[in-house]
Amino acid sequence: MAEFTVIKDSDAPRPARQTGRLAARMREYEKYIDAVPPGKVGRLTPSRGETARGIALRISRAAKRQGKSSNTWVVDGTVYFSLS
Repeated sequence: MAEFTVIKDSDAPRPARQTGRLAARMREYEKYIDAVPPGKVGRLTPSRGETARGIALRISRAAKRQGKSSNTWVVDGTVYFSLS
């Protein structure tokens, strides 16, 4: 089991800044969110080395960063998503 302790805020290390690569990937998925108008569904097919689950998670996180709610589902390895 994990060991839990409580420390002062000033003693906690600060999070590292996002690398350019991570920030670029986040922007990529935010663009997918922006491209889907109300009443439409986005579709993403994983490329080599990607998983449908990973893509669905990144879509959900991108929507949340933009204050939107997403619904994602996977059918035959393809990720579909809608926004509300």
